Amino acid sequence: MEITDSSRVAILEKFLELGRSRDMAALEAMITEDIRIQQAPSLPFGGVYVGWAGYLDVTEQLFGRMRKVHLELIETWDGPQRSLIAHFMLNAVSKRTQEDISMPLLEKWEFKDEKVAAITPFYYDTHLLSKQL
Repeated sequence: MEITDSSRVAILEKFLELGRSRDMAALEAMITEDIRIQQAPSLPFGGVYVGWAGYLDVTEQLFGRMRKVHLELIETWDGPQRSLIAHFMLNAVSKRTQEDISMPLLEKWEFKDEKVAAITPFYYDTHLLSKQL
């Protein structure tokens, strides 16, 4: 089933809402069984994470090391076929250093049958993240 551009944005927004509310069962229902999240190899948690367990692991690796996390969706661009590019502003405080983290973040989201199938983040400053986390 092909989904429209507007429904991709709606799926992304719902996913973010569920993540903020920590509704894990509903969040899991929004992803494919083989979701792939590919983090930059220069990060301490770089690599490919697969499935629900991988999603939970990478989320903990990143957001578990921060507090006061605010991920603001700035805008989206339609990608080819079943994808979407999302521009965020990431603001948080490092639990380790207590310093502020603030940077733009782009993510490529891919969809399959109205579910999230892949997320590939592109951080503005992976050096800063590595240093703070």
